[in-house]
Amino acid sequence: MKHLYTIVTVLLNVLFCTALLWYFSRNAYLRPYAGSTMKEIIAGLFLIASLYANYFVLYPKLYKKHFFLYWVSVVASSLVAGCLEVAVGFSFIENWNAAIISEIGYFKYFSKILFCVFGRNIAFNIIPFVIRNIRQLKKEADVKVHVVYQQTRMLDVCDNDNNCRLLDVGNIYYCIKNGNYVHLYTFDNTYYTRYCSLKYLEQLLGSKEFIRISCSILIPFKNIASYNEQEVVMKKMPWVAEPLTFKLDTKNHIQIATVIAEHLQMSKIEENTKGMEEVSAIIQTQRNHSIPPQQKLDEVCSYIQKHPGSRSTDITTYTNFSLSTVERCLSELRKQERIEYVGSKKTGGYHLVKK
Repeated sequence: MKHLYTIVTVLLNVLFCTALLWYFSRNAYLRPYAGSTMKEIIAGLFLIASLYANYFVLYPKLYKKHFFLYWVSVVASSLVAGCLEVAVGFSFIENWNAAIISEIGYFKYFSKILFCVFGRNIAFNIIPFVIRNIRQLKKEADVKVHVVYQQTRMLDVCDNDNNCRLLDVGNIYYCIKNGNYVHLYTFDNTYYTRYCSLKYLEQLLGSKEFIRISCSILIPFKNIASYNEQEVVMKKMPWVAEPLTFKLDTKNHIQIATVIAEHLQMSKIEENTKGMEEVSAIIQTQRNHSIPPQQKLDEVCSYIQKHPGSRSTDITTYTNFSLSTVERCLSELRKQERIEYVGSKKTGGYHLVKK
């Protein structure tokens, strides 16, 4: 798609340049005739150079930072292009209009020609300025909208009374195109209007949460109850007798159904994974709470080192720990392989592990 856009842009530029050169070689309006087709084409190249210099060099580098210098550069480039154009056909112009020149003089005659050529060049340079400026303003507005959406997950919309407000994206039930507007329906059976294309809204909301199932319908994945290769059934709302059903795009219905299936499957896997992680975290937390502090473990281990063969009741009497705490300490020390139980259950006791 990107390569196709580049190719179309190049073709449009070539067509524009060809039309401009044809104008200079066939039309004598607002310019002096140079005397030959080749000279006319050369004169046209000067104007093309000034146009593209304005669009690709002067505007992006000077307009925002040095506004006055930008317009000085545009005027200078238009004047230089006009002077070069007149210079190309100077000999022919001088011979063709010798009588007029001798009557009013070189200065007045060429001043008049330069004024017409200069005015035309300025008019031509205003066109790319306006186009570039409109695109720049639109781009800046889109960036601000994206920033607001990413930080707040809110969209600026209008209600039925045409009052502006912010709508939580999580409250969108589905979106439907209506001419140059998009109606955003919510879970409480109200809708809001946004002046934009459905394609723009699709790009803004992203493909992780929303999917465009036809040329006029955009829906969140989470609101899909069931689907097949022909239609999508939405989750039933209290204000409808039956669940809403939308037809899939007839050309891409298989691809859309596949994307929905993959997304819903991934959502289930993520939910299961999240549930397992939460259970593991709870188990780990409980286990961490069941492990006695290191100070108590060291105190129990020190007593066993001084009194080999001690039992849990002896350690409880010495340390003033509860019996359950001592047993947990002994269990953890055995897991750490710091102590071991030697002997029978009745006569045996705990000893340090010999390394």
